[in-house]
Amino acid sequence: MTVVADTSVWITFLRTGARGDAARLDALLSQQAVVVCGPVLAEILAGAGSQDRVRLQLLFAGLPWADIDRTAWGRVGDVAAELRERGETVPLTDIAIAVATEGADAQLWSWDGDFDRVAGVMPSLRRFRP
Repeated sequence: MTVVADTSVWITFLRTGARGDAARLDALLSQQAVVVCGPVLAEILAGAGSQDRVRLQLLFAGLPWADIDRTAWGRVGDVAAELRERGETVPLTDIAIAVATEGADAQLWSWDGDFDRVAGVMPSLRRFRP
């Protein structure tokens, strides 16, 4: 099992450590079962103070990467269009995270309700529920 932890999970983990709602992330990291994608890294770095960004870059540099190639970006656009046709708007970053998760054959761990809407048009999106 491989898991992409969304920004919401990482923020909780970085604030509280190996306890609380994100405690399972510590075990998954120890098992080398966590992959990261660009949108999650970018969101984490965007919210971090300048002194923390170097430490966070090092932390994330040691994790496997779920890449988003040209074809996957096309999928992001298709999913966004399907959602918009349904009258739903989801940030492109969340759709990109879902597509990267799917491409990595991983499960997505998030507390963000936007991913419930994304799963409505991406039935292949598997969710991690600790």
